Parts: sequence; structure tokens; C-alpha cells
Amino acid sequence: MGEFAGAVRRDGDAIDSRLVDRIVASVGGIGRPRLWRDGVAAVVHRALRDSERGATADLPVETASGLIVAADARLDEPDEIARALGVAAGPHRSSAMLVAAACDAWRAQAAERLNGSFAFAVWDEVRRELTLARDGLGTRALYYVEHGPHVFFATTLQSLLSLPDVSREIDDLVLAQYLTIENQDTQRTLYRHIKRVPPGGTVTVRGYEMRVARYWTLDHIADVRLPRDADYVEAARALFDRAVACRLPPGGTVATTVSGGFDSAGVTATVARLLGDRRFPAFHRAPGGTHPYDALDETPLVEAIAALYPNIDLTIIRDDCGGVPTIDAERDAVEFAVPRMVSVNALWFQLVVDRVAAAGVDLLLGGGCGNITLSWEGRPSIAADVRAGRLAGAWQAARNSAAAQRRPLGRVLAAQLVRPFVPRAVLRARQRWQLGGRLPWADYSVVSEQFLHSLAYDRHAREHEHDLPFDESTRTSVRQQRLRALQGQVVHDLAGGGRRRGGVPGLDPYADRRLVEFTLGTPNDQFWRDGQDRWLARRVLADRLPAELLAETRRGLQCPEWYEVLMPRRDEMAEAIDRIERSPLAARVVDVARMRRLLDTWPTDAESARGSKQLYAHALSRGIAMGGFLRQYERNNG
Repeated sequence: MGEFAGAVRRDGDAIDSRLVDRIVASVGGIGRPRLWRDGVAAVVHRALRDSERGATADLPVETASGLIVAADARLDEPDEIARALGVAAGPHRSSAMLVAAACDAWRAQAAERLNGSFAFAVWDEVRRELTLARDGLGTRALYYVEHGPHVFFATTLQSLLSLPDVSREIDDLVLAQYLTIENQDTQRTLYRHIKRVPPGGTVTVRGYEMRVARYWTLDHIADVRLPRDADYVEAARALFDRAVACRLPPGGTVATTVSGGFDSAGVTATVARLLGDRRFPAFHRAPGGTHPYDALDETPLVEAIAALYPNIDLTIIRDDCGGVPTIDAERDAVEFAVPRMVSVNALWFQLVVDRVAAAGVDLLLGGGCGNITLSWEGRPSIAADVRAGRLAGAWQAARNSAAAQRRPLGRVLAAQLVRPFVPRAVLRARQRWQLGGRLPWADYSVVSEQFLHSLAYDRHAREHEHDLPFDESTRTSVRQQRLRALQGQVVHDLAGGGRRRGGVPGLDPYADRRLVEFTLGTPNDQFWRDGQDRWLARRVLADRLPAELLAETRRGLQCPEWYEVLMPRRDEMAEAIDRIERSPLAARVVDVARMRRLLDTWPTDAESARGSKQLYAHALSRGIAMGGFLRQYERNNG
């Protein structure tokens, strides 16, 4: 890993040396930054960790054909890429150096032919052409800015924002999208003049001509059609094993997070199988106090996994978060350059982060993308069967769904048969009536309604199908929805600050592009069959997870003791709201009066707060996070 940044002049004039010095100073990391420059272009790279200094010492690198390449990369199966390139493989050749070799050999096709997490910049001295590229899911960040004759680029927002020629103007629509949890444009950032290189895309600059292209979209993902149900299981199992195996650090130590869900449990069990006798730590977060919810306690399921694999050193963390400092939104604004929109769950999981760091491991594996890929739940076929005239099939599917979900048949028919045919205008009217005339985002957000009205956000939401938040009745295909979720960029905007802060780097095997392509191309009936959701994952993981875990249909709950966690922090929250109110910008964006009312009407005990988690543990916390960010932004840019 490492950071890089640079600039080119489009008019052919020389870059000012003082500007180059600012770019060099903007790049975070350790040791001395390495700079390459000619008259019109400059590129600088810096390692983030001591362990990477040797592997990235030659970056930016000049290839045999005169390309200047800087990269932030971790490639899947680098030896396979080396063989395809015809170069020597082995630990001496880093992923970043393989990216440089791929750019030299494959030119415009390099990004498309690489698998892994990467962002790279290529300056072609001969053609006077800059190319910026990112991996298919956009897991490594890369931004750019056009400013007069200059194009600036960097792997962090912090680097670009430190340059005097880069505007820090905020985009109000993106602020609204943060607060209403709308899927954001993958190229548009919080800062109006800073753009992302799109995931699975490239940006090419030659003189004053700029071209944005996508090499990996839904159109590039082929349908998967196999003869037998068992063939899907065999293929998915092989891809998943491969995805986990190629993420294990060679010679290093690994840890996992584990719950009673399919995703992290599947990763943990697979790591245990692949490591053989080698031991590794796994961390499970369990409730740290009493709570009123009838939620599944996942701890027995986690203990059943550990019982199957003696090489798992299981740590179960039960703590009431009393010693965990409250997240400081204003400090985070400085470190991350974007709002860290965290809820009480972040406090709850901080103890896991601390324990993993104390374990001294090199890598943490998780399963965040699992429920969009391998363990996607699938969709009931009832409405599709009716549309196709398969009425008997629709009836049978409804009965199977009711039995599998233990729900009344009438409720299943209403949700899966009637609702998909109701016009959106009718659904909007019903929603507005249920909310008493409030905007549809009020149930889970403290965004100011006046702020949304000033943006005509209601119209924007209708145009982008966010007028019925989290509703499945949409013109967008299910495959497109899943890919959009996988390519979401908000979390990657936080990565710059997170990587500078340090800690154990994490990887997600479910984000493997080959596994993503297979699961997005697999038909729905492999995920949903006879009323059974997640049918593919239940079969794929049957050879490694306890039967009771795979048969479980109940859900666990993160931080069910949220009331006890937040109660001692009420005074801190009130002080934060006081500070937000003193910021004209923050008070314009979040509804301060409503936030105060929530504190003033704080439930008397956990039982009376049972139905209020969405507002108190999430909406209020996120509002304070956004308000703190805007207050700090206003202080630094006022």
C-alpha cells in the first residue's frame, strides 16, 4: 500500500516548482517521498508502512517503453499475473510493480485484465497523456481535479484539499444524500470540484481533452447458466475458496471477525480449513448488557464453529462500552475530510478494532459484501410468475414462502403479489399519510426539511427512485441494485484518513471480482428456491459450517443494549448539539430543534426505548456526526 499524487499541465508549460513541493508535502506516509517529474508532469509516491518500503521503493517507476507509473495495489494471485506477463514471479515482485509491468505490456487493457484492489496513474511521456484507473469495485480511491491548465490527482482527498488551487466548496446535494442514505453517484464527491475516477473505469487526459470510460459494468458480466443445481454449488465453492486463499498473507498472520451469520462465519471456517494446523485468532462481538429485544444470541453458533476447528483461538467480547471514548465528530472531520456517519454500532465494534490491533496480526478478514454476493437472499418469484401467466407456480411459490418464513399466507401475498403492482404514486401517498405529512426520510434521519426543500430534493428523489427509501419496487434491475451497492464509494472516501490513522488493514473475500461476476450472473432460482432464501450459500457452506447455523432463520442485532450505551453520553450529546447550533452551516443542514426534542423526550428505560433505536441510536448519532463535520469545516474555511 501507499499514497500517490501528482499533476500535469495541459498547455505544455512547466509546472511551478513551488506547486510540486506542495504536492510532495501533501502525500502521507513514512520515510522520504519519491518524486518523478519532467517539465509538464510530476508524480510522487510514499509508502504507508515500514513493511512496504522495500516493495514500493522504486515507485513511481519508469517502464522500458517510457511510461511513468504510480500505483496503490494489492493484486489477487500475483504469480498468475506474472506468468501472463512473462516476468519472474515471487515475493520480490510487489503488486505495484506488477501493475507497472501490466501497463507497459497491456496498455489500455491493463486495468481490465488485472484482478484485485488497485488504483494507478500512468504518464506517457511520448504521447503527453495521463491515464488514471481503478479496480472494478473501486476499493482503492483515486480522485482528480481540473483547474485551469492543471489536472491534479491523488489517492486521498486530504492530498488534494491541501493544494491552494483546489476548491473546498461543498456540494449540498451530496450532503443531503449522506443524511438520507441515498446511493450516491460514483463519480461525484462531497467537494463540488473533486471527482472520483469511477469504479471499473479510467480517466484519460491529453491536452485539454478528457475522456471517462468504464471497462467493467453490468454489461460486462455474463449470465451464468449451468446444467445442474449441483454445478452452481461446485463452481461457487471453488471460487470462494480461491478468494479466501489468495487473501491470506504469505508468511504473515491473519485474524477474522466472526458472527453467527453466513458471511463472516464462512470466511472464518474457510481460513481454518486452509491454514491446517496453524492457529489464528477470531473475534466475536456479543451483547455486553441486558436489553429488551427478542434477538438471536449468535454466541452459541460462533462457539459451534470454533468447536469444529481446533485451530481457531476464539475471543468473545462482552463489554458495556463504558471505557470506550465517544466518537469526536469534529476531530474526525480533520482526519477523514468527509463526515464519518457512524451510529452507536461503531462504539460497540470499537472494542473489536482495539482487540485486533492488540493481537499484532498483519491482516483482518471480514465478510461485508457477502449478503450481496454469495449469500444474497434472492427474490420470491410470485410477481414474476403472475406477469408470465404462471398462476399455479405463483400460488405454490407463495405457499412455500409463507411456510419457510413462518408468516401468514395473506401477508406474503400482500407483500410479494399485490404491492409490486401498486403505482409508486399511490405508495408515496400512503407513505406520506403514515408519516403524518412528514418527508419519507424522517423516520431515520434528522436532516432539515427546509434544507431539503431548498434543493428540491423531493423531485430529485422521485427521479432517482429514492422517494420510497429502501423499497424494492423500482425500475432498476435487482442485478444493477446489487452492483450499485458493491460499488458504493462512501466507505472508500473514509479510507484515506483510516489508513493514515493506522491499524490492521482489512480485506473481504466476497469482494473478489471473479466471485462477484459469478454471483451476479447466477439466476435468481439458485438463491431463492421453494420459499428458502440464501439457498446457494446454504449449500455452498454446508461442507464447513454447523448445520444449526445454516438452518437458522432468525437475525441477530448489533448493539441491542444501545440504550445503556448511550444513556451515560446524553450530556456529551447535548453539548455537541449546542456547538452545532452555533454553526450557521451545520444548523442549516441538520434539524437542531428536532435533535433537541429527541434528547428532551429521552425514553425512561430500555423497555420504553425498544421501538426507538432507529431514531436515537442511528438518526441522532448520524446527525451529530454530520453537524460536527460541518462545524469543523466552517471553522477551517470560514
